Amino acid sequence: MVQTMDKAASTEPPAAATQTRIGAWIVWSVRWWALLGGVLVMGLALMTAGSAVSNLITGIPFSADYELVKHIIAIAIFMFLPYCQITGSNVSVDVFTERMRPRAKTAMAVLSSALALGFALFMLVLMYGGLLSYLKYREVTPVLKLPLWTAFPTILLSLLLLALAACVTLVAHLRAMRVLKTTNGTHP
Repeated sequence: MVQTMDKAASTEPPAAATQTRIGAWIVWSVRWWALLGGVLVMGLALMTAGSAVSNLITGIPFSADYELVKHIIAIAIFMFLPYCQITGSNVSVDVFTERMRPRAKTAMAVLSSALALGFALFMLVLMYGGLLSYLKYREVTPVLKLPLWTAFPTILLSLLLLALAACVTLVAHLRAMRVLKTTNGTHP
């Protein structure tokens, strides 16, 4: 089966991604990483609700809940990026592609995977520089004194997984392009 961009925002990874052990491992890792990000967000929601209830009952919210929300939500957002890439759930503008032929849609998918790979590698380099800077200058949050560098290891791992997910989708879309080329751009 050839996977093209015909269906909007598929929640399944490209079929070609699971044909190799490493591809299957990347898909598995990305899914579990996103689930862990969901657990973080759920924890934040519970903490925020608890803080609001505490504020209503006692007039005193949890101290520094705002600091934790800012810190952890930044981590969680990066944790979801690889899953969005592997499932094709990134933002797309179907108005421009809905009338395209399958071959052109697949070429767009190849381009978007290549751009995602470039973005992930670029951000990985920048965030690594940010980690080194925060390790050197030891900036902390005002109330909890939480070191800001503590967000970076998780974000770097997320960006590495995003790069791997982009590689998986790039290979899958290149394979689909090759199949479409041999069938003259029509569905097999």
